[in-house]
Amino acid sequence: MTRSNDGTVAVQLRSTPARRRGKAGPGSTWLRRVPWLAPVLTLVLLVVLWEVAVRAAEIPRFLLPAPSAVWDSMIENWNVLMKHAGVTLLETMIGFVLSVVVGVALAVVMVMWPLAGAAVFPILVASQVIPKVAIAPLMVVWIGTGVTTSSLIAFVMAFFPVVVNATLGMKSVNDSSIDLLRSMRATKWQVFRFLRFPNALPYIMTGMQLAVAFAIVGAIVGEFVGSEAGLGYLLIVTQGNLRTDLLFAALVVLTALGLLLYYGVELLGKLFLRRRG
Repeated sequence: MTRSNDGTVAVQLRSTPARRRGKAGPGSTWLRRVPWLAPVLTLVLLVVLWEVAVRAAEIPRFLLPAPSAVWDSMIENWNVLMKHAGVTLLETMIGFVLSVVVGVALAVVMVMWPLAGAAVFPILVASQVIPKVAIAPLMVVWIGTGVTTSSLIAFVMAFFPVVVNATLGMKSVNDSSIDLLRSMRATKWQVFRFLRFPNALPYIMTGMQLAVAFAIVGAIVGEFVGSEAGLGYLLIVTQGNLRTDLLFAALVVLTALGLLLYYGVELLGKLFLRRRG
């Protein structure tokens, strides 16, 4: 604080450290550079607590196995886990690809022909209200068990996010941009090709990320209802045999498969959009 010649008082503010001003400190900067560090450390801490709690309480293995027992079971039954994981992966990818193709095509129809969109979209919303677990037994009766049924259930669960995101992306175009193309005598399909569809690509990529997550859940539901292979089938068998350690091992593999597919689609989407500028 200083006093000038005319008697007024001036206050001089001193610079404060970054932490006192509320800015990011070294710890938060490190977390921004390595975003996966915090969840990994949290997971490691939970696994350690789990191991200690199971050993301290002497919980039976068939009730809650320790992480070390789950790891031993995973190593021992690695070939079996990979065999069933391959079936689940195949069903998931079939349902996912079908959901992307059918979802984008249906979104194009609803955007290009609004009357068709007004007639179809409420039916799509109503179809999502129906529990997929209730549809799965009907598909088993109509089609039978196996990869086809699980793939169709994965498709039914996965295509709705693609439809919604693709439709939203195609409709979220500035009217001024459309008027500009029309002033240049662009046709309806040219507006779609050069404006609506490129604008919808980020939305479609987001829908694909959601779709692949729903697809793997649909594949597991199909394997629960009627299948002789897959991680869902393995979960049912291990539960009936009280092989809880193998059950947890299958859950670990299923979680890793889901994360790999989700972030794989995200990475491919980023590379594709970056290449298109």
